[in-house]
Parts: sequence; structure tokens; C-alpha cells
Amino acid sequence: MARSFPEKKKAIEIMAMEADNTLAGDLFGEMVMEQAIADKTAQVEAEMQSAQEGNADGCYLNNNDDRQDDAADSDEDPDFAMTEDEERLMRQMKEDRLNAAREEYTEHRENVVRGGGTYTEITEQEFLPTVTQTDYVVVSFYHKDFERCKIIDMHLHKICKQHPEARYVRIDAEKCPFFVSKLNVQMLPTLILFENGVAIGRIVGFEELGGEDDFPTMNLVRLLC
Repeated sequence: MARSFPEKKKAIEIMAMEADNTLAGDLFGEMVMEQAIADKTAQVEAEMQSAQEGNADGCYLNNNDDRQDDAADSDEDPDFAMTEDEERLMRQMKEDRLNAAREEYTEHRENVVRGGGTYTEITEQEFLPTVTQTDYVVVSFYHKDFERCKIIDMHLHKICKQHPEARYVRIDAEKCPFFVSKLNVQMLPTLILFENGVAIGRIVGFEELGGEDDFPTMNLVRLLC
């Protein structure tokens, strides 16, 4: 059925509006799409930038970790780090060792000055000053013709170098009859040990040394010490 002019006009207006709406919708859709693409692009760029910064930070941190590792290698393990009390104790121990070493050295020098570390011969006149002016003295009464006296000499020459805390001397029994009688020396060789001028022990002959001429030096050291 044919439409009237007003109806045709109305239809045309409706079609025009629909066309406008479609065009506007298309334009709006295109704008939304472009914005979405722009937003997505911005997001991707931001993520890339963040990733780059993260890598840079990561490299810096790794380098720093390397430096820290190097420092850790050079420093003491914190698990074994000493407290102030422990450090103070270690310093005190070190100081004590140094003081002990100084005292030992001083004592050694004094012993050397007094004849420690040597094996020498004394006369009867030197006997009393020798045994009273030295803390420890080993006196060997000997006879020049007795072979076992020479064996004792050989061992005492060795011992004196290793034990300078004592003085080692020998005296000819034939030339000191007073002290041979006073100390009741009846057999040669006889060794008498003095501490601050007082006789504290003696070794007579070789019986205590093993009974044989070839006894080891350590046998005599044990008896003297």
C-alpha cells in the first residue's frame, strides 16, 4: 500500500536518525577501540619500563651482593664473632703469655749469668759460694782416673744445654777432702743435688741409672728432675 507524503517524510526522518545513530555508534566504537589500544600500549610500555628498571636494580643488587660476599669473606663469620668479654679475655691471655715469656727469658738470662747451661769445674774454695748463690746446683764428685766419672761428664755436658735452669759443676774428690767427708761421699761418681744451698738428693754410682755403662741420658735426666 502506498504511503502518504507525511508518512514518507516520517520514515525518512526515522531512517536518517537511525543512520545518524549508526554513524555515531560506529564513531563511538572506533573512539573506544582507539582509547583501548592507547591504554593497552601505555600499559605495555609501562611494564617494559618497569622491567628495565627492575633489571637495572637487580644488577645493582647483585653487584652489591658480590661486594657484600667479598666483605663477608674477608670479615670474621658473625656466628663466631667474639663478645667484648671474650675479646678482653683473649687480650688478657695474650698479655699473660707475653709476660710469662718475658719472665722465662729473664730467668734464662739470669741462669746463664750464674753459669746455667754450662758444665764447669770448681775448686774447694768455690764450693760454698757456688751451691749457696744459685737456686739449683748439681755437683759431680769425680776422680780423674775413673772411667765411669768420664761417662757422667759426657751425659752432664748434654743435659746442661737442655736444662739451663740449674748449674752443673764437677769437683775433684781428691782436692776437696773436707766436703767429701762432710757430705759422706764414699763412692765415685757421686752426684749431689743442691737447692738454695741445701742438699736435697744424690745419685751414687750407676745402680739407679740402669747398672750399665751405656745407659741413656734420659735415665739421668729423670733422676735429676
